[in-house]
Amino acid sequence: MTEIKNPEQFIARMQELYAQNVEISKRKNADYGGARSPFANFMLAEQLGIPAEKAILVRMCDKLSRIATLLDAEAQVEDEKLADTLLDLANYSIILRMLYESRH
Repeated sequence: MTEIKNPEQFIARMQELYAQNVEISKRKNADYGGARSPFANFMLAEQLGIPAEKAILVRMCDKLSRIATLLDAEAQVEDEKLADTLLDLANYSIILRMLYESRH
């Protein structure tokens, strides 16, 4: 665990986490069809009449539900711990912002 004692440590840790999220996004985007469009997997929901923005919100709700559960209990899926889920939620927020910006 990283103890943060001052504003400089706070900003340094935030930069580390943002850099980590960029790397996660690169890998996941490649896995989810980013060569076609960085939003390709979210656009699939539109074939069902669900706006891509709403599809992202659904995924964010899934992450919030998981976070609420993991605050009270250990993860049963070893590679999906609380820290990973928090990073995923942050990434979904940024993805939603970028999709919104690209459409407005």
